[in-house]
Parts: sequence; structure tokens; C-alpha cells
Amino acid sequence: MKKLSFLFLLICFLVVGCVQEQRPSDLLDEIKLKDRINVGIKTDSRPFGFLRNGEITGFDADIAYEISKKIFMSDFRGHVKFIPLKPSERISALNTGKVDIVIATLSVNERRKDIIDFSRPYFVAGQAIMVPRYSRISSISQLNNKPVAIVLGTTGEKTLRLLAPNANAVGTLTYKEAFELLKQNKVDAILADDSLLYGLLLETRGYKILPARYTEEYYAVGIKKGEDTKNLRKMVNLTIKSLEQSGKLNKIKNKWIPHFTMK
Repeated sequence: MKKLSFLFLLICFLVVGCVQEQRPSDLLDEIKLKDRINVGIKTDSRPFGFLRNGEITGFDADIAYEISKKIFMSDFRGHVKFIPLKPSERISALNTGKVDIVIATLSVNERRKDIIDFSRPYFVAGQAIMVPRYSRISSISQLNNKPVAIVLGTTGEKTLRLLAPNANAVGTLTYKEAFELLKQNKVDAILADDSLLYGLLLETRGYKILPARYTEEYYAVGIKKGEDTKNLRKMVNLTIKSLEQSGKLNKIKNKWIPHFTMK
């Protein structure tokens, strides 16, 4: 009886040990164990993240696939699961574990750096103004006392308050909604990153982007803060650095934004 009890305890010990060995030690291990990386992305931000024939594609999607290749040593795109997010949802989705990383035209700034970690930047944009082609507006100061669309959860509102404090900021959840307001003459302008405004111009004629740029927006991959995400951040940084050094990052830029003036 004692021998049986001893054998039972030994088997339990070995089983528990095996289970513990399978338990991921950090987020990168967890991603490898589940054989999938959950990526937060936008689907209304052509050419960075948008729907084409029912599939999510774009600049940010390509960056996600490159990170997946580095993690899984495989070209299989099924390792990536895209989770659509609105701009206002990006930070909370990271911190609640809904996504493993965010690649969604996420600009680096000091306020966000207090809440999440960032990879090295993979793109530089600048905030600009879009107006109807025959609009008389030529500068941001002329937006005072006028309705201006900005997307909630972006840095556009801060820029508008700083440079046109008397403008009437009209918040929307998506860039598509902001563009609809402009097309319906419910706002006189949109203030957003030039790269995203360029994507809107690809869809509809009759609008223009004013030449001035009011900020430098460094897009980077968002990663949750913590000891358990350090290895993932290193992996993401290695991927972006490798893309830069090989020239592939410029190829991705030229693929999606061929006429855009890079900084």
C-alpha cells in the first residue's frame, strides 16, 4: 500500500512538472505556444489598415506579417490574427490583453509612453489639414470659429487646441466618419496625419491636403508594459531594424504609398 502511495505521488509530481514546463514564462513564449499573435489594427485607415475583398491589408498589416515571420520562422500568414480597433480602443486593448501588440498608425508621445511601451518607429508622418479643393482655407489659424473633424483617441485634438484654440472640434470614431462629415459640408476641414489623409484622397476626388505639416508623428508598434513583454519588444525591434537595413521597409512604403514624400 505504501509503495502504491509512493508511486502515485511520484506520478503526480512528474505530471505537475511537465505542466509547469509547458507554462509560458513571458508573452513571447505564450505567443509561440498558442501558435498565433493577436494584432490590433485599424480597418478604416487606407493605406495602413483597410479592408480589401473582405480581408485586412495595408502597410501596418505587412509589418505584422514581417514580425510573425521573425517569431515563427515561417511565411504562414495564419499565425497572425487581426483584431480591428478604433483609435480610442488601442491602448485599452493592449492593457487588457485583448491583443498582443498594436500596429495601427499609433504615434509615439510622452503621455502614451507612461502607459505602454513602443518599438522603434517604422514610419514618420505629420499632421495636416484636408479641405475641399476650392476652399479658401490655407492655414490652421483660419480654422478658428469653424467646425473641424478630428478622430477621437488621436493626437489631432491636441494640435487643434494648441494652434486653433477657437475651432469647433467635431469628434468622430473613425476617419471614414470624419470624411463623410467633410463631404456633407458639416465640417470645413479634417485635421489628421497626412499619410491617412492621403489614403482618403485615393478614394475620392475634389479635396486637397494643405502643404503645411504641424507635427512629426512617429508610428511604432505598441506593446504592453511589464517584465513579461521585454522579449517580445526585443523581437519586434529586431524585425524593424532588419527591415530598415535590408531596404525592405522602404519597399513596403513604396508599395502602399508610392507618391508620398517620405521624411
